[in-house]
Amino acid sequence: VRLEVGRAGPCGGRGVVVCAGTVVVAAARETAPDPAVWFLLYPHPRREVTEALVRRAEEAGCSALVVTVDSPLLGRRARDLRNGFTDLPPGCAAENMRDLPGAPPGALTDIPLHPAASWRDFAETVGMTSLPVWIKGVLHPADARLAVGHGAAGVIVSNHGGRQCDAAAAAVDCLPAVADAVAGAVPVLLDGGIRRADDVAVALALGAAAVGVGRPVLWGLAAAGEAGVREVLRTLLAEYDHTLALCGGRRNTDLSADMVVRGDARW
Repeated sequence: VRLEVGRAGPCGGRGVVVCAGTVVVAAARETAPDPAVWFLLYPHPRREVTEALVRRAEEAGCSALVVTVDSPLLGRRARDLRNGFTDLPPGCAAENMRDLPGAPPGALTDIPLHPAASWRDFAETVGMTSLPVWIKGVLHPADARLAVGHGAAGVIVSNHGGRQCDAAAAAVDCLPAVADAVAGAVPVLLDGGIRRADDVAVALALGAAAVGVGRPVLWGLAAAGEAGVREVLRTLLAEYDHTLALCGGRRNTDLSADMVVRGDARW
């Protein structure tokens, strides 16, 4: 897959950052610096492969790296097991994993997860590039402080969409403690469970500077292609303006944690 993002695309001119996955080759058009393209990096057990992926992201024009740290191994996904899903269908390939160090010319490199990854590995990744390096998959405030201490440019509170550990807490429940721990040293983002504009407002009120939106965008893409993505983003932005006004706010910073009322768990 080659992802080209420009002002004419569904995210262009809307202040939306596109986060391209490790297996995607991302190219940010020189004539359209908005939106930004970030590269979602899964650290590889072999350092030279990780560094090669970082170089590709730099050359493609990505403006930040997002290192995923909540996948030391793949989640046990019952649907995949039940359906016998073990690999991509014929004709589909993770093209960004082709022609990497240690592989024959034209060959694909596996994408093994990195159970031995440590804070030292994260710091080494930070040292590989002049790009800002975010950390994604943080739920505990102590980890957030460690991330800042190891050079993270920002922290993304995430439970991997609930796809890694069934017992993981909801990201929004962990957000206030992480935001307090970071104490403004770096921006804090949240992803997971953002379906409507009021979800965005709750996240911003609890300390997030922005949110990640995944499934609604994919639903729009599946339903109507690029036009569907445009409609999802347009709807989210319009609904958020409406929600902010109903909260008595004129800007994001007018939202505060005391506006959020937690529902009774019994219901």
